[in-house]
Amino acid sequence: MIRTVLVTGARGKTGREVAARLRRFGILVHAGSSQPARTSDTRTDPVRFDWHNRATWREAAAAVDAIYLMRPDYPTAPELVADLVEVNPDAHVVLLSEQGAETLSPDHWARRVEDAVVTRAASWTLLRPSWFHQVLTDSRFYRDAIRDDRVLSLPSGGAPIAWVDARDIADVAVAALRAPEDHHGRAHTITGPDPVPVANVAQELSARLGHRIRAEDPSPRETLDGLDPWMADILDDLYHRVRHGGFSRLSPAVKQITGHEPISIGEFINAHLDQWRRSPTSAP
Repeated sequence: MIRTVLVTGARGKTGREVAARLRRFGILVHAGSSQPARTSDTRTDPVRFDWHNRATWREAAAAVDAIYLMRPDYPTAPELVADLVEVNPDAHVVLLSEQGAETLSPDHWARRVEDAVVTRAASWTLLRPSWFHQVLTDSRFYRDAIRDDRVLSLPSGGAPIAWVDARDIADVAVAALRAPEDHHGRAHTITGPDPVPVANVAQELSARLGHRIRAEDPSPRETLDGLDPWMADILDDLYHRVRHGGFSRLSPAVKQITGHEPISIGEFINAHLDQWRRSPTSAP
């Protein structure tokens, strides 16, 4: 029986959703973060968890029944994940990976992270989601350009993406965390209900905001200048896979596992219009 779960990246897009759902089911959450926030919720135990500080790992992971493991975006992620799993190899590990990881070469970074879990955890589930809706409302990704420049720029080559909501990913994750026996050894591809090209996303935004959001399709290299070489290589590979349809395949996993239809990108846009509206003081 699952009583305690470590959620790494507990303040992230899926981590906070997973933690909230686990609490509603009465499961104690070790909310792992490099900057743990205090909370009055008696079902949450904020713990310091820092990928760069192994001394924080044992307190966070040693006594839990399961781990929601948000893959760290570091070159050393395969080794870090392997070492974390070995802190508590009997815990059921639910790894957040990415759509299409099974098609990658064995020496690919994302595959090696998955293998670090599969070869070490006694019980595991892999989650392979498509692109998150939430990148559209994240200031680190596309929100500010949509709001301020009225442009959505992504090197997709016109290929559709099976955009998925972080809340649907969290619902699948929690199902796997609560019932390891039903999900052990399984890899769930998680997508939204439709494959939608970037140009169509821009059209949806334009129609609902009442002004044009321009879709741009730059070459991948145009978007990578100035980035850390390792991150540039990771993104170059990602954009290549987008352009060749690697994130367009649909999966029925959300409906099959949770019983509800996945949230569409249109529904997401309708619910978050204020994110892309300029304040009166910033309007030209």
